Amino acid sequence: MDDQIPTRLMRMARDESKVRQADLASKLSVSASVLSRLEASETADAKMAKRYLEALDTSLAKEIIAFFERRWRHLDRPDFRLPEREAIWAAEQGLQKLDAFEKSGDFDPILQNPLNNLRKRLLADVDFVRHTEHGIAFIGEIGVGKTTALSFVTNLLVPDGEKKTSVFPTGSGRMTVCEVAIKIAPAYGIAVDSMTEDEIRMLVSDLVNGIATGKGGLPSELDRVIRNMADVRRVTVRARKAGEKPTTVDHLKELIDRMDDADAVIAEVVARMKLETRTSTQIILSKDTEDSMEWLSKNISRINYGQHPEFSVPERITVLLPLDALRETPYALSVIDTKGVEGTTQRADLMRRIEDERTVTVLCCSFSDAPGNVPLSIMRDALDTGTGAIEGDRICLLALPRNDEALKIVDDMGNRPDSTEEGYAIRQGQIEQQFATEGLPSVPVNFFHVDSESAQDVWEWLIDRIGAIRSAKVERIGRHVEAADNLITNADVAKTREARATIAETMRKAAERFLELPPVMRPAASNLVAEVKNTHQSSVAASVSRRGDWPQFNAAHILGQGLRRDVNLRTNDIFVRIDEAVNGLKDDFGHLADVAQFLENLCEDSQEWRKELLSRVALAGRMLYAPHLLNNAGDLWQACQDRYGEGSGYRVDVSQQFQAHFDTDADAMTTAVKVENQVKALWVQIVIDSLIASSAFTEE
Repeated sequence: MDDQIPTRLMRMARDESKVRQADLASKLSVSASVLSRLEASETADAKMAKRYLEALDTSLAKEIIAFFERRWRHLDRPDFRLPEREAIWAAEQGLQKLDAFEKSGDFDPILQNPLNNLRKRLLADVDFVRHTEHGIAFIGEIGVGKTTALSFVTNLLVPDGEKKTSVFPTGSGRMTVCEVAIKIAPAYGIAVDSMTEDEIRMLVSDLVNGIATGKGGLPSELDRVIRNMADVRRVTVRARKAGEKPTTVDHLKELIDRMDDADAVIAEVVARMKLETRTSTQIILSKDTEDSMEWLSKNISRINYGQHPEFSVPERITVLLPLDALRETPYALSVIDTKGVEGTTQRADLMRRIEDERTVTVLCCSFSDAPGNVPLSIMRDALDTGTGAIEGDRICLLALPRNDEALKIVDDMGNRPDSTEEGYAIRQGQIEQQFATEGLPSVPVNFFHVDSESAQDVWEWLIDRIGAIRSAKVERIGRHVEAADNLITNADVAKTREARATIAETMRKAAERFLELPPVMRPAASNLVAEVKNTHQSSVAASVSRRGDWPQFNAAHILGQGLRRDVNLRTNDIFVRIDEAVNGLKDDFGHLADVAQFLENLCEDSQEWRKELLSRVALAGRMLYAPHLLNNAGDLWQACQDRYGEGSGYRVDVSQQFQAHFDTDADAMTTAVKVENQVKALWVQIVIDSLIASSAFTEE
């Protein structure tokens, strides 16, 4: 056994055995005080730990002994409590066998490539499962009930009379000003990433000019923060006499009217915000403070509404919680409440969550229109841009019924359900049909009524979603270990040489055939033009005033996503044909275990190349188009800005302005050429060169 064993595992074994400390001390012929001191320490020496565990004589105690008697040479020993520890041990044994085989006299250099590939894959998959950090990201349309559902599911609630309510500000929508993340930490606290002073000044400019001209302004959640921080609120004055109506006094409007100079008002509002004093980045709850959830609720609300004197306009709020504050989970979770979707779903913050292989994305929708336009749009985006999120079982749908909606639904015969469960079954069938109609694969679906149903059940369902992701990795580890055994015991070197030479020649010819990409099928700009029509005009206007750089509508990001869609379309058939070529080789050489594994690795590699290509293409598009939009599209932005507030049809007109710009502007067309050249270079670098290198074979 190891020199030192964690005593927490020893205590866990004793607790499970129900043996009293005094009785165990007697068995070990030591005093109860000695055993107490031993259990209070962090570790025990191996000899004493083994005596302790053998005295318990339980299955768990024997498992702990066996676990620490194992010798690890290639991998770090995982935590005993890790559910996948046996899979990691199997990987360690596989790596030891590969190492011994590589050093033996039976090893032939022809097997070096498949051996290295197996080793690399084992290490990568073990690295995934040995870490327990995962994310759950809630995404949904504004006002759908996403934040409330998240609060109940995570158990972040505060008393509200006889009921409980969310620790976060909730309402009919537009309550939270930014993304909120929940992370595990040693103590309760709140960390805030604030906007820069330039960003805040731009917000104030939008607000002031919107009021002064009657055109535009800010989303209500940002409007509220600025007004509170600068103390220029709208105040409702109650009626003084019967028959009178309440009136609203807008102190910011009064300031604008009095000063009659928008720039001066902007400077005055920024000065009143006292940004120089709002420099705090976090607050931590004192250990002596009671009612920790109430403390969190109060301070989150004050920061979110711009009422906390120490914090500026938040760009991201992170809520810090001790592990026992969340519902029970075997994982180190971060739960993210993304900013509500209004219009385009092609946002950088959403894409980061969807692409993350360790994050489950929860698409929230109302029950009445489930699956809803926003989830459908995100699912289409995920497929069209090749994220692998749906195929990887990382996306699910959570429908949020209110009141008795589930009892009012009707089936195909026009009949109403007799129970909520029957109503859910009817709606689920309709959701599945909608997926099929849209040409989308199914994703796991659940329903949650926050007022009457078990949040624990939904939590466990989400934890199972993470478990499914991890199980897929465990299955891969098992396949790799089996492949390692086959490589060692079943390799036929002479036939392998012949097969590898054929594979190399076949893939070389394929690389030559696919060297040139097909022409552009869907220009990146067409994606931007389409998304303008799908986005709230205030978001479009905010983006226009910032030359495309607005989080809710980032033009460069949307162009990058458009480029990614186009390249996915252009390369889809090529990747299919590469797979067909590899499968044909499997038919010819699949009886050779090492060659079959080599070809399987090639298939997996091609999918990784595809993901890397699409990700790099999107980044290239964003990085190359951003300078053009910032520095060389002034006429476009001015024309779009002049159009705002001039009657209906704003988004259609802006989309036409965008289309004309990318069709006729010289610098825009030059940028498009640069982008296409970069796409071609990435194609050769990431796919073609890799295909040749991965299948290469020499007789040496």
